Amino acid sequence: MTNEIMFDTSKEYEHQETKNLLVGVRKFFQSELKVIVPEWISTKKCETKEAAAGAITSFYIEKTAEPIYATCNGYDDVRDILSCFEDRLNDLLDSMDDLLDRNTDLDDESKNSLESYAGAIEKCLNVYNTQKKRRAAKFKELSTVNEIRDELQQLFGEMIANYIISVLFDALYERINNNSGPIYEMVIKEVNNFLATNGVYTKSVAIGDRIEPEYMEPTTDSSENFTDDFNKFDAIDEIRRYPYLFADGVKIIDGQARIWRRKD
Repeated sequence: MTNEIMFDTSKEYEHQETKNLLVGVRKFFQSELKVIVPEWISTKKCETKEAAAGAITSFYIEKTAEPIYATCNGYDDVRDILSCFEDRLNDLLDSMDDLLDRNTDLDDESKNSLESYAGAIEKCLNVYNTQKKRRAAKFKELSTVNEIRDELQQLFGEMIANYIISVLFDALYERINNNSGPIYEMVIKEVNNFLATNGVYTKSVAIGDRIEPEYMEPTTDSSENFTDDFNKFDAIDEIRRYPYLFADGVKIIDGQARIWRRKD
């Protein structure tokens, strides 16, 4: 196997050696396997809670457009709406290539990251086209406008939740939180524009708010985030992902936050 990366279990690694090996592993996954993996912990990571709180604001999306499926008034509109979403996905994919072309001074790791983001969008396109074919007969069977809109909403929601937000934004949050460079802010802007155009927005959530189980789920590290302050019990300590919704209030994906737990 080429590009093989192995740990020698007979020795103890220094911090820098370990970091270099992890960087190598990350590069292999992104450049060879085209898989997006989280950012390794960096010495550049935000040092204060204020800085960490600022990192998530890059992902905030105002409610600016109606959901893409809201324009459907019958079966005759389905084909055009499906094509519109596909065109917007293709535009998003092209924007990743444009970022690479315009930023020729990027380091190899950033280039590999952009290529992996493009790969994720391309996978979304492939899955979307497969789903369109599978659902073609069902669209014909639906008798009311609301039924057709619901089917479109489910399809678009699945694509956005599973192949855009979960894949791209969860990885990009680590990049922004680790101050990895302005190129990642540019990527977020492009994806935010794509989402906003399709009628997606983020629910407003703030540090210190009580977690709303309907819209937010606690992160796994919340179980060890203890406090003796009863005013902080189940309150948000760090926002990792906003809740994403369509403009008509239909939830696409839950937000994630580290919350304070009662110390027993």
